[in-house]
Amino acid sequence: MKLSWKVFFSTLIITILTFSIGGYFLISAVFQSALNRESSSALEENKMLRSYFGAVIPTSTSEEQSKASMVNISESIISHFTNDKLSIRISDDEQNIIAQSDDVRFDVNLLKQLEDNSLLYKTIEYNGRYYIQTASILQTFSGKVYIETIHDISSIFTDRQNLFSSYRKFIFCMLVVNGLLVFLMTLWTLSPLKRLSNTTREIAKGKYSDRVAIQTKDEIGLLAEDFNKMADSLETKILDLEATTISQRDFIGSFAHEVKTPLTSIIGYADMLRSKRMSEENRILAADYIFNEGKRLEVLSLKLLDLLVVKNHEFEMKEINMKELFNNIKGIMEPTIKGSNILLEISAEDIQIRVEEDLIKTLIINLIDNGRKAIQGSGIINLTGKRISDERFIIIVKDNGKGMTENELSRITEMFYMVDKSRVRDKGVGIGLSLCKEIVELHGGEMNFESQVDIGTSVYLDLRG
Repeated sequence: MKLSWKVFFSTLIITILTFSIGGYFLISAVFQSALNRESSSALEENKMLRSYFGAVIPTSTSEEQSKASMVNISESIISHFTNDKLSIRISDDEQNIIAQSDDVRFDVNLLKQLEDNSLLYKTIEYNGRYYIQTASILQTFSGKVYIETIHDISSIFTDRQNLFSSYRKFIFCMLVVNGLLVFLMTLWTLSPLKRLSNTTREIAKGKYSDRVAIQTKDEIGLLAEDFNKMADSLETKILDLEATTISQRDFIGSFAHEVKTPLTSIIGYADMLRSKRMSEENRILAADYIFNEGKRLEVLSLKLLDLLVVKNHEFEMKEINMKELFNNIKGIMEPTIKGSNILLEISAEDIQIRVEEDLIKTLIINLIDNGRKAIQGSGIINLTGKRISDERFIIIVKDNGKGMTENELSRITEMFYMVDKSRVRDKGVGIGLSLCKEIVELHGGEMNFESQVDIGTSVYLDLRG
């Protein structure tokens, strides 16, 4: 059973019990008070009749005159005081009836309980009606006289019955009205919990930014506030976890992507050493390329881990010669572009630049490799470098490949985005330029593209160093 129904039924039951028990005791108290008043009135009435009878009865007459006088006085009292609600019976010392107003049944057991100068009463039921019977003793010259009255109090019992009947109707009406009010109040009170439950379901579906809009200051409001704090903390942890996952994914993809070119160079030079006769100088040069690329792979993994996962941008910058850097890159790319009818031309000023050597090599090699992929037949890739100020230099990578549209240019640095596969030489996974962007930002620079379809693409690297 839902909490709202539990609150509804429990409140309704408590209300019914409270009003029912309270009403019962209230009506009973009113009835008892009315009964006590009638009892007191009946006793006073009996006392008055006893006093009046004692005042008018003669004290010194013969026995026959006394009996006759008692009968006359008794009949006079009965005729004078009897009405619709009051009946009187007067009995002699032997409890023989002297006079009686009507045929109402008097309880003879009440007289047996009487003592001298005592006054008793009891409530009796006769023919579906209720009466208060009173009895007292009057000591006369000729003996005891029993005076009894019986007072009709059926109206009190009828009133009590009517009150109970009316109260039952009142309880029923109150049950309907109270039930409606309790139902509405329950819905209003528990509606924040329903919103809280709905928000919980939405968060469970992955909408971590959803929050509970509850402004009350009661316990439910405090619960909602604590829930929102918990949701904030949970969202932060999930976003951090997602960011970590993305960083790890980027690292794995980028590392796999960056390993390809060095491995191609290593395999190419190794194949040359294995399958061709070479001079001692060329053999040493090939072995040197293999050794250097192997060492670069070793440190490149750690640097990519720092750059993409740890987000560490504090790399040690060293001064290197631009011309020597370009020549080294040309040697690395030679096994990759060999046999593809593509010419790599380099032009660099003989200057010193301050960069992170392994990452700047990765940046330039990525751009050259992208140019190679864009050339479907024979073509030329130009690599140019020069200083433009005391603190900045520019590197340009230009190809005469298929080029890109404006829409493709606006998205090429997005992770895993690839241009139209029909216009590139090899398939990729769309990671290279995203990594290039990170490296350019590390060097405090900008990377800009110019491209025309079927004419070619130029990449401008404006770097600090």
